[in-house]
Amino acid sequence: PSTTLSDDRRQRQMCIRDSRAGARRRRRIVSIQVLPTLITAANLVAGLLALSYLMDAAAAGADEALRNSFLVKASWLVFVGMFCDALDGRIARMTGTTSSFGAQLDSLADVVTFGVTPALIARAYLGYGFPNVAGKILVGLAVVYMVGAALRLARYNVETARVDAEEEGAEHVTQVFRGLPSPAAAGVIAMIVLLHHKYELKSIEWLLLAMTPILGLLMVSRMPYTHVMNRYFDGRRPLGTVVFLVVVVFFMSIYFEATVATAFLLYALSGPALTLLHRISGWPAWVVQEEGDEAPGARLLLHPNAPDDETPHGDGTHGESR
Repeated sequence: PSTTLSDDRRQRQMCIRDSRAGARRRRRIVSIQVLPTLITAANLVAGLLALSYLMDAAAAGADEALRNSFLVKASWLVFVGMFCDALDGRIARMTGTTSSFGAQLDSLADVVTFGVTPALIARAYLGYGFPNVAGKILVGLAVVYMVGAALRLARYNVETARVDAEEEGAEHVTQVFRGLPSPAAAGVIAMIVLLHHKYELKSIEWLLLAMTPILGLLMVSRMPYTHVMNRYFDGRRPLGTVVFLVVVVFFMSIYFEATVATAFLLYALSGPALTLLHRISGWPAWVVQEEGDEAPGARLLLHPNAPDDETPHGDGTHGESR
């Protein structure tokens, strides 16, 4: 009888564990939104192709012209990924098909295209520019950048999810980033390589040597970076904004690489500059007032065919770059 009793207890305990495990069973994703997902996948493919070109550059050996051509192609693919990264969120927002699945996929693609790829571009470029520097040091600089990008993306997802939970599905539009966005950091590294190829600037390797770890630290900082599109270009803006855009486009048509590189560098340095300005003068207030980082927007509308278990991504975008 005692044996039968112990067996019954074990069976009851197993049933309890099974019931608890069933209560924690993951909710299946029945379907996904095709168009935004394809564009996000294109971002990931751009990162993979860039890594492939970096392998080709390593295999080029002493052929400097061939090696540089592969580095340039890898750098341009970073901008292709950047375009896809901006486009998928815009399309998802306009069609009301934003989802947490899209947000997570977007972050995974960003880790590759704006984290791993720029880090290896910097490592390869610095290796050719500083042949006498120990490879471990250059790898360490690339690691600082890559880990900074990954931490930046993870932190953004967590903080955005908290806003989603607090606002219970109401859409919010990012006005200020805390920490340098990873696409902007990747743009700085890619543009330095393109500048060197276009104008054959001497000693520009030193700029990349300094900026690679600095960009990694800026990404994990709490320094303010304004969301340029949401703050200055969405909705109705003063006439001066249009005039400014015309001037920028004019310079881009003549000095494309120099203009874009200047814009990325100024944006990367704007965070420390604003922080220093606020400490000196106390202006502008939004530098330290994080309550205004997310502005309220219209309520999200899910696609009519979206499954119930696919929840909206609260900021109306797939990731941090929008």
